[in-house]
Amino acid sequence: MSTPTPFTADAHFSDAWLTLREPADHRARDAQLTHAADHWLAQLANSTATLVDLGCGSGSNLRYLAPRLRTPQHWRLVDHDASLLEHARSRCDELVSAAGEPIQLTTQEATLAQALDDALDGADLITASALFDLVSAEWIDALAARCREFGCAVLFTLSVDGEIHFQDSAGMTLEDNDDRFVFDTLAAHQQRDKGVGEALGTLAPSYLKQAFLRHGYHLREAPSAWRLGRETWPLIDALMAGWRTALLEQAPAQATRIENWYRTRLSALDAGRLMLTLGHRDLLALPPESTPGMSFDTSFETSVAPSQDRPA
Repeated sequence: MSTPTPFTADAHFSDAWLTLREPADHRARDAQLTHAADHWLAQLANSTATLVDLGCGSGSNLRYLAPRLRTPQHWRLVDHDASLLEHARSRCDELVSAAGEPIQLTTQEATLAQALDDALDGADLITASALFDLVSAEWIDALAARCREFGCAVLFTLSVDGEIHFQDSAGMTLEDNDDRFVFDTLAAHQQRDKGVGEALGTLAPSYLKQAFLRHGYHLREAPSAWRLGRETWPLIDALMAGWRTALLEQAPAQATRIENWYRTRLSALDAGRLMLTLGHRDLLALPPESTPGMSFDTSFETSVAPSQDRPA
């Protein structure tokens, strides 16, 4: 069987890739933010919380969250890929909450642009995982405005932040000129248009935070890096193959340099001489009207001043 690669040119993700990355995603996520979201939802007056998962894929985000949230839950899964929605429903229909109650589940086939028009109505919590590097600043601005309109909270996880490191067996970070070239080229490729304008790529975590600060949200964020070693070889192999494809698309004139880098780093990873760290950020944002008991301890809140700047 061929190695699953992350996505096609139009950002359609394969079920094989999403399944492969799910254990690493679940290990990396910040448990405290999930606990804080659970605490916030538990204090709502609604008997059943409505949760919307944007770009849900095959349902990994739901499989992580539903068993960790105590409140009764109605989930609305949104994706533009009908086959992934079918996979999600078949794998998630029998999930129960942390209190042992069966969840309610509906699916909605829609693009991200369409989702802002009609998928967020009545939501208490909007969730998304590994999504925001694909979208534009304008789309995030529109999302933040819609969330503020509905007064809902958001929990966004595993947004890539551009921190990529190789470490040797002693834990020392290795980086040479080829690594720097590769990381810069990957960052440029990530900013290509994925269907909703020029993508933010690794700028997404910072821009996402500022967009919700501008609407008065209470924020809390945490790192959620993948740390990949020889024991996660199938994921490393697929990730590196995806990177190789992206690099050759972005810099075809540097094909020899890219191939040499790919073979050298892949061989060292396969032999267990290197580990790979890939940085992500998680963000929980609660609406301005949250009462003190429903917000965070102030020692944990983000205190960055709102900025009107857009990424260059």
